[in-house]
Amino acid sequence: MSWHLFKRIIRWALLAAILLYVITGYGITEFRTVERATFGLLTKPLSFKMHDYLVYPTAALLLLHVVLPIVLRLVRRSRVHAMVPKRRVIKLVK
Repeated sequence: MSWHLFKRIIRWALLAAILLYVITGYGITEFRTVERATFGLLTKPLSFKMHDYLVYPTAALLLLHVVLPIVLRLVRRSRVHAMVPKRRVIKLVK
């Protein structure tokens, strides 16, 4: 799997987790509206449980979303520096 595909999957999963986090939070505070909008599927107790359980996956995805580009940049930079031949200094003795 390429890094671009991996980053894209992380981005979309993070977006879905954040949207669910917001919807479940709204389902806790405005449960009547959310219950009507979801045809009774997302009740207040279910919203509360989902909201509690979404903290860890959201945090993990956010950490991956932030750290992965930094790691990839460092790996690319080390590869570029490894490819560049080192310059030798030649001293001329008179």
